Amino acid sequence: IGFSQCVSDPWRDVMNREMFRELAFHPEIEFKFQSANGFSDVQISQIQNMVAEGIDLLIVAPNESQRLTAIVEEVYKKGIPVILIDRKTDSELYTAYIGGDNYEIGKTAAAYIADQLGGKANIIELQMMMTISPAIERDRGFVEGIKGFPDMKLLDKLEVEGRIEAETLAMENQMRRYPQANVIFGQTDVLAETAWGIARKLGREKEMFFVGIDGIPGTGQGIQAVEDGVLNASLLYPTGGGEAIKLALSILNGLPFDRVNRLQTTVIHPGNAAILHAQMKKEASLQESIDKQIKGLQELNTIYRSQRVYIIFLVSILLLSLFLGAVLWQSLKAKQAANQNLEIKTQEALEHEKQILQMSDELQQVTQAKVDFFTNISHEFRTPLTLILGYLEGIQATGALGKEAKQDLGMVRKNALRLLRLVNQLMDFRKIESGKMAVRASENDLVVFVREIVEAYRKMADKRNIQLDFHSFEPRLKVWFDVNMLDKVLFNLLSNAFKFTPEGGKIQVALVVDPIADKVIVKVEDNGRGMSAEHVAHAFERFYQGTTYKTKGTGLGLSLSKELVGLHGGTIQLWSERGKGSRFEVALPIGNTHFREDQLSKQLSEGLSYDEALLQFEEENLPLPLEVPAEKNLEKTLLLIEDNEDLRQFLKKQFGKLYQIREAADGNSGLDMAYEEVPDLIIADISMPGRDGLTLTKILKADLRTSHIPIVLLTARNTMEQKIEGIQTGADAYLTKPFNLIFLSEIVKNLLQGRGNLRDRFGGSMQVGKISGGIGDMDQQFLKKF
Repeated sequence: IGFSQCVSDPWRDVMNREMFRELAFHPEIEFKFQSANGFSDVQISQIQNMVAEGIDLLIVAPNESQRLTAIVEEVYKKGIPVILIDRKTDSELYTAYIGGDNYEIGKTAAAYIADQLGGKANIIELQMMMTISPAIERDRGFVEGIKGFPDMKLLDKLEVEGRIEAETLAMENQMRRYPQANVIFGQTDVLAETAWGIARKLGREKEMFFVGIDGIPGTGQGIQAVEDGVLNASLLYPTGGGEAIKLALSILNGLPFDRVNRLQTTVIHPGNAAILHAQMKKEASLQESIDKQIKGLQELNTIYRSQRVYIIFLVSILLLSLFLGAVLWQSLKAKQAANQNLEIKTQEALEHEKQILQMSDELQQVTQAKVDFFTNISHEFRTPLTLILGYLEGIQATGALGKEAKQDLGMVRKNALRLLRLVNQLMDFRKIESGKMAVRASENDLVVFVREIVEAYRKMADKRNIQLDFHSFEPRLKVWFDVNMLDKVLFNLLSNAFKFTPEGGKIQVALVVDPIADKVIVKVEDNGRGMSAEHVAHAFERFYQGTTYKTKGTGLGLSLSKELVGLHGGTIQLWSERGKGSRFEVALPIGNTHFREDQLSKQLSEGLSYDEALLQFEEENLPLPLEVPAEKNLEKTLLLIEDNEDLRQFLKKQFGKLYQIREAADGNSGLDMAYEEVPDLIIADISMPGRDGLTLTKILKADLRTSHIPIVLLTARNTMEQKIEGIQTGADAYLTKPFNLIFLSEIVKNLLQGRGNLRDRFGGSMQVGKISGGIGDMDQQFLKKF
């Protein structure tokens, strides 16, 4: 049996309890209960689900007569009996109806009011929603009832469609509008009680007569309201819950039944309310006792069934144990001998496992030590590479070399740059392995970014007669990505494309937006040699090198690119065919929701770093013009603070032609020399003995004697956070190793020229209080004191 209840309220709670109480006597019935909570669409859906699950009979209290008519007819036409309880639909297609005679209840209410008030009354009727049959029939019966009394006038009707609390203002306005009203007829006890509360607020509760319908027993319900004098009367409206279950059983068992089953009503007034309430409470108490006994009986039945199953199970186990015992007894001696041998072997295996675990731990420690050594030695490569590249730049800039010597030095420079790029790749690979590769994504124009990288290869393409094209349907496209990571990926893909594309070939770079996947895709395609299917399958594996071609690599480039793209929440894919070329596609999500908060940066992105741009271009023999500045300025003094002797001598050689040089091998002696010499500019390494470069900069910039000295920091630490930290200490410039000598020379020249301009600006006569802005606080203090 399926039961679809329309709403939840105290009267329907009584109906539900009566149903479950009656069902306790019929364990053969499976009861499916659902409440629509006043929503017709929900009730229709619930009924459809019940029918789909398979029910033999449907009991339904329609929420709205018209809205529920179609579904009730549909169920009835399927051959499923339908019992309407309390409310009807607009159709006669149902099996049976059970409920109070709402028309007669309305007439009875009118007759009782006429009897109590001598046939004279001015009435306000409070109605339920007029889309349900009880409300319509009660109203019709009440109107018919007062027709026989000419002095009984129905002043107004108020339909309460939603929650009663929301309608109290309308009720109050109605009472104020009809001061002559002396009777409130509520279609429910709750409506009548609410009206009594409003009348009491207006001071009219004693002069008015209140009648409701339902007569529910219990504290705070309709009968209690009559006893307490809140209501003058309430008409009993039986729920018929138990009778509905009995009627359903008659239908299911093929027994005779009445199609229309009217439940009788009676008037509850102050004279009989206490007696009726006591009787109902006694009945409820007896019913509660019966419920407890039924529950106890059900628990006993459950225990009985479980114990019976348990006993059967035990007997079966006992018989099986006796049978197996005989079999086990025969094999016990053989198993004892086998167990002894097994125990010996187990001990040997445990010892062997212990040795393996110990060897594994030792191997892991040795492996970690090797990796740490490998990482550290890779990091140390950067300083000697700086010297190599620096000396090469100096030699090439002299212009005194023959053609053969220039070619030899060019080859040395190419391989040094290649070694530096490999060191960078290895260090990035180690960062990713240890989980220390931090993403610092910012919002950038991807179209401009990709176009700049493509244009960087333009000279190489022209030199090798390769057609290099860039296509984008979007003029501008804002995307969140880490510039320093994505340029490594794109440089890697373009480098591969140029490596495997012959002269006269074609390389295309395209940028497209996939609006369905909400992604942007960067495509790099060439018509070069292509790859075999085996090579494509393993292309992104670490240290994998194809055996098809003579060209060899580290096997890190594509693997590193895949890891960097993965840190952006993106993907990289490869399509290739031998002899027809290759196509790489890098897909990046649009927006920044795929990044954590700590991965987002509001810093403006920089251009391509020296590490990436120069390493990629120089490796392909692109010319890089180097010119040593010709003018000299021996009046200026440079202080070099660097713990690496070779690098310090290199800088001394380069800048000694132009400036007076002072040297210091550590931070402490450098600080003392800065105070003693007061140089015009300081070039300092960050990582060195004594005070490091950052600490040294903070001290010098905070001291009035040295705050005016420009400071250039050199370091192998090249992450964005480290660069920001260096600038925040007050450094005027921050260069990562290996640095471009010409770039460093220009920085030194510009900083000294800027200080000279500042000196000229304040070299004339000044008046205190007329010092112009635009200079630091420390400089202003100095000028005022001077």
